[in-house]
Amino acid sequence: MPFYIMKKLFLILIFFPCLVSAQKYDYMWVIGGYNIPGNIEYGGALINFNFKPRTTYFNYREMNMFVCNVSISDTAGNLQFYTNGCDIAGANDTILPNGDNINPGQLHYIDCVQNMRGYASNHQSAVILPLPDTQGIYYLFHESQSIVYNPTIITTDKLLYSVVDMNANNGKGQVVEKNALVMFDSLAYGEMNAVKHANGIDWWIIVPQESSNQFYIFLFTKDGIVDTLTQTIGDMPPPDKEGYGQTVFSPDGTRMIRYYPYTPIMNFTFDRITGYFTDYSTFSVNYGSDFAAQGGCAISPNGRFLYIAALLQVYQFDLWASDIEASQVKVAVWDGFLDPVAISFLTCQLGPDCKIYILGGGDTRYYHIIHNPDEPGLACNLEQRGLVLPTPSGASIPYFPNYRLGPIDNPGVPCSPVVSVSSPPGTSRSIRVYPNPTVDQITFVFGYETRPKQITLRNTYGQIVKQVVMTGAGEPYTLGVADLVNGIYLWEVATVSGTWLGIGKVIKL
Repeated sequence: MPFYIMKKLFLILIFFPCLVSAQKYDYMWVIGGYNIPGNIEYGGALINFNFKPRTTYFNYREMNMFVCNVSISDTAGNLQFYTNGCDIAGANDTILPNGDNINPGQLHYIDCVQNMRGYASNHQSAVILPLPDTQGIYYLFHESQSIVYNPTIITTDKLLYSVVDMNANNGKGQVVEKNALVMFDSLAYGEMNAVKHANGIDWWIIVPQESSNQFYIFLFTKDGIVDTLTQTIGDMPPPDKEGYGQTVFSPDGTRMIRYYPYTPIMNFTFDRITGYFTDYSTFSVNYGSDFAAQGGCAISPNGRFLYIAALLQVYQFDLWASDIEASQVKVAVWDGFLDPVAISFLTCQLGPDCKIYILGGGDTRYYHIIHNPDEPGLACNLEQRGLVLPTPSGASIPYFPNYRLGPIDNPGVPCSPVVSVSSPPGTSRSIRVYPNPTVDQITFVFGYETRPKQITLRNTYGQIVKQVVMTGAGEPYTLGVADLVNGIYLWEVATVSGTWLGIGKVIKL
């Protein structure tokens, strides 16, 4: 092998894992509801993704979680601080200096002081972002709610931010700015998202207006919020369902899904350069006789599969299919387990271990796990109650954007390890692909699989760059890739009749 190729390969092997692991902002999940002193079956808990597999353990603290939940670690995965929407606490579980009384008002008093349960402002009502190009400074963006009377309703009426300097207070952190107003308007109940700018450094923050198809889009840089865009696009969400669904970005930041039960799923294309949505379409869930009053959604690490958690069942859609709606597959049905309520399927979050976690039944001790979300159909391996928590969750699962998203020409991978199963359940022979990484060609070895096959190679945006049909037996096939630009590609092998045989990733040098 020529020296320059060996050198290039060495650099990728050394630095590629580091690029994945160096942004561990989401490696510590803070969860847990009411504490009972002396009883470790109730109260706080931590999920630690710095270990493989992740570990979960009891962690007594005074702060209770209820729905609103967000935390941040440093680039090495050490917990920095977290909030329940009432106060901001450090890694030692004490409220940071000036970290009390965020989201002030009557609802704060009811939720945080009177009931002492945490701020019930919904999932995705808060997000923590590191200040770009700055060490140790974090911005907490949080939605504040008010009570309106005649009739009595709770409305999200402000977007605020608070700033935490982890360099202060001997490295324990201090809130240096609190409850600063970003905007005053009626906003959606949660549904706040953040996605990296095309430069891989700055951020776009997307906040829908209440019961509206208008979006506020904020550009967040090292200078704070420097621009505010507005865009009206898509369908009007049903006002009686707001807060009962979820909005999620694909890991590569090019697509946003907005889901509510019994309404068409909204599918947006997003431009990370301009901050505007550039396209919009819908497709529907065929519920049949299923019941779905509440739920959530998540997208697989490779961006291909959308999962709709619809209370008593979970559906998978192929976002790369020519007819997304027709690709629907039911991958799970609630198995009837009660503890004491139904451990159903609610809000979703992609974990840093490339698994999708689903809040089970509200304030319970369970998260469901999709172990192989990049795989089609039942091969995704959804395990009901796959993660048993040491304490009730506080009806919460933290929200994290894709902190590891790179610039538009090198988006990287959203999680580690990258899941790549060579053959889904139901196939008897694995597929081997070599060399990987490669320079000019890749060879597929099919074992004893002799049916006519189709090989498809896609870039990280899901676009087909190579496709070939083989009508012969099971001999190896070599595919030339010297004409492709360097990067990560997704390969798929299926029979010409559509039966999946394998899927994986290959690096082109």
